[in-house]
Amino acid sequence: MAIEANFDFDEIIEKLAKVPKPARLGAVAAIVVGVIAGYYFLIYQDKHERLVNLQGQGEELQRKLNKVRVVASNLDEFEAEVAKLERDLALVVKQLPNKKHFEDLLRDISTAGKKVGVSIKSIERTKEVSHNFYAEVPFKLEIEGEYHDVARFFEQLAALPRIVNMGAMDISVASESDLGTRLKIKGTATTFRFIEGKG
Repeated sequence: MAIEANFDFDEIIEKLAKVPKPARLGAVAAIVVGVIAGYYFLIYQDKHERLVNLQGQGEELQRKLNKVRVVASNLDEFEAEVAKLERDLALVVKQLPNKKHFEDLLRDISTAGKKVGVSIKSIERTKEVSHNFYAEVPFKLEIEGEYHDVARFFEQLAALPRIVNMGAMDISVASESDLGTRLKIKGTATTFRFIEGKG
């Protein structure tokens, strides 16, 4: 069974012409408002949100790109700074020997004594005192030598690449003769050890 739809456009236009003018304008205005509202809610709002979101992403990417450009333009400067920091760290670690290097330090102290004519009677390591990234390593030191030789010995200690601090010293006369006076010095010296994996 077929349904026939017959529209007579002339008849429809004739009927619309009989509708009062204010009603026609109101109907047209309602249709226009409906179309605008439909466009805003169904198309424009979603597209606008996407546009705002894409603009935000674009600005963030631009900021990141600018940062990368700044780093890239100063890459040589950054690499030089890193190399300098690595050299500084190596120097600090050398001044704060680890356990292995402590024996080398004791050998350096003995060598310094021999160079200036000071006799190292004893070096006795005592208990360490740990701090954040380093430990104080105190050791008792007993030496003998003439006054000027002892002074040169302490100069040699100060010139070592590693830090050695002399604490309080007990000074007495070991022997006296026409050739000079030999001093006996007992005291505690302190060096410092780097604690790996801390800092």
